Amino acid sequence: MTNLFGVDALIIEDAVKLDLSDISKELSFLLYILRNNTQDEILIKQYASDIDWTLFMKLAMHHRVYPLVYLRLKGVKASLIPSEVMASLQQHYHNNVMRMLHLSREMSQICEALKDHGVRTLLLKGPILATQLYGDLAHRTSKDLDILVCADDVEKAEQILVQLGYELQDERILENWKKTSHHFSYVHKKHSAQIEVHWRLNPHYDKSFSFDRLWERRNDVMLSHQVYHYLGNEDLLCYLTDHGARHGWFRLRWLTDIARLLPMINNDDMRAHFERYGGQQYAGQAFILMSRLFAVDIPAELTVVTNNPKAHRLAESALYYIKRMVKLNPVPEKSVALHYNRYLFSLMTGKQKVIYIFNKFLPNSRDASVLPLPKFLYFLYFPLRPFLWFWRRIKQPSI
Repeated sequence: MTNLFGVDALIIEDAVKLDLSDISKELSFLLYILRNNTQDEILIKQYASDIDWTLFMKLAMHHRVYPLVYLRLKGVKASLIPSEVMASLQQHYHNNVMRMLHLSREMSQICEALKDHGVRTLLLKGPILATQLYGDLAHRTSKDLDILVCADDVEKAEQILVQLGYELQDERILENWKKTSHHFSYVHKKHSAQIEVHWRLNPHYDKSFSFDRLWERRNDVMLSHQVYHYLGNEDLLCYLTDHGARHGWFRLRWLTDIARLLPMINNDDMRAHFERYGGQQYAGQAFILMSRLFAVDIPAELTVVTNNPKAHRLAESALYYIKRMVKLNPVPEKSVALHYNRYLFSLMTGKQKVIYIFNKFLPNSRDASVLPLPKFLYFLYFPLRPFLWFWRRIKQPSI
C-alpha cells in the first residue's frame, strides 16, 4: 500500500490504525486517482498491467465518482488506459452533464415556484453542492434534488410540486407521518426527475437544527440571476458527515464532498459548532476515512474529533461496506442487513437509542399499507406493529 498512500499517508497511518490490507487493486487504483490531481504515469502503468478493468468501471460507477475519474485520466498517455474504458467514462461523463443540466432546470423552476408561494427552501445537495464544492456541476453526480423546507410548509410544497407535475412516491396513510419520517420522494410524471422534500435533516430531530435556526445560518448564492439558499458551511459539514455515517459511506463520493468542503471551513467556528451542537463522532469517522483513503490533511484544530474511540470504531465499521461494494440505500442488501442494522444502532447516542426504540413501537404508513384498516380501528396498529414489521422483513425482496 505504500505506492498508493506515500510517505505523508504513512504518517497518518501511524496515527490512525485501519486495516486496508485486503483492499483490491482496482479499489486502490480508484483511490489513487481520486487523491491525486496529477497522475504519475509510472504508477498508472504498474496498476494497469494487472487490473480488472470491468471491476474498476463497476467501482467508479458504484461510488459515483466517474466524472472525476474521467477528468483525471483523460490527460494520461492513451496507451496506458484501454480505449474502451476511456470511451465508456467519456459517455457516462457526458450523460451526467445532461442529467445535471436537467436537474438544474428543475431546481430553478421548483425553487422559484416555492418562493412565489412563500415557502423558504434550503438546498441540501444536487447542482448547488456540485458548483459550490467542485466549481462545475458536471464534476459531481446527483440522482435527485434534495430540498429542506419548514415542517409547517410541507403540505404547501407538495401542492406546488403536484401542480408542476410531480407525484408522491411514499406511503402516507396514518397522520403521524411527520414523526415517523423525515422526507418524502416525488417523481415527475413525464420526465422522471426525482425530488426529495425534507422537513428534518435526519431521522433524529434536534431543536438546534430546526429550520428557522438553519435558515439564520444559511449561505446564499446567485446562479443565472437567481438566488439559491443552502446550508451554512458548519451545518453543511455536520449534515454531510451525518448523512454519510448513516449510509455507511458505501459511496466514496460522500467523502470527496467533505474533502472539498474542508478548506472552506473556519476551524474555530467549526469547533464551536461541535461543542454547541454535537456531531463530533460522525465528523471524526469521516476525517479518519479521508486521512487513510485519500491522505487528506485534517486541520490541527479539528483533529481532536479523530481522537474519539467511537470515531475509530465507526471508521473501521464503514470500511466493511466500502471494501464490499454494497448498496445500503434505500434498502440494504440482505447479505449485510444484520450487520448494517447493528452499525446504525452503534452510531446513535444514548438518547437517540431510546428514541429509536420508542419509535419502533409507533405504527407508520407502511404498516397501514400492509394491513389496511378503517380509521376507527387504527388503534390496532399499536399491538400489531411488531408482527407487521416482521412480515415486511420476511417479504423484503432479496437484492
